[in-house]
Amino acid sequence: MSDHERQNDYLDEVTSNPLLPMQPTTNTPFERFALSAVIFLAFCVPFLFSAVPAVGFVCIFGFPIFCIVCAIKIESDHLKALAKAEAELSDLVVSDMKTLPSNWAVDETFFITGNAVIANDYFKALRWTFRKIIGGESKSFSRLTSRARREATVRVLRKAKEYGANVVWNIRYETSVVQSNWAKDGTKTITGVEVLAYATAFTIAPE
Repeated sequence: MSDHERQNDYLDEVTSNPLLPMQPTTNTPFERFALSAVIFLAFCVPFLFSAVPAVGFVCIFGFPIFCIVCAIKIESDHLKALAKAEAELSDLVVSDMKTLPSNWAVDETFFITGNAVIANDYFKALRWTFRKIIGGESKSFSRLTSRARREATVRVLRKAKEYGANVVWNIRYETSVVQSNWAKDGTKTITGVEVLAYATAFTIAPE
């Protein structure tokens, strides 16, 4: 199958299914387990506390520790998965330049996009609240933005490989903050970051 036919098949699939997944490096089995466990505990703790107070107290004090451990584990797994994916895609040429080298012979071009939304956990939000008081760099949100940017880039590179391209050129990023007005003082609380990456993919014809 030629590159053009492969692109047409992919575009037909996207058109028929706009919610087509983009091979995420997130959504691991542990992440799904942690989410299910947190939801289960959040609903069951009140009943456990009323039925068996001792078990309820253990759940109440253990719940925050469990959430912290899960948040650290999920972030660590995501960073490892990103590093592995970036190593697998390192054969692609990636650049943010607009102008092509004059000696390149481009075969066919494709416009590709990839986006990622990374949720923020409340413990990072709590650290950010104290950071706002004294000022300075918020490393927790820097890591959050970096993860979203790297995830979006990986999705763009994977899509370029699906097209058979070996170059991703003029890559650009758009960042938006997912916000909520839950705070009583009217300030907005950051609950996540979305990064959209887009670029032109093409194949350099062999000389």
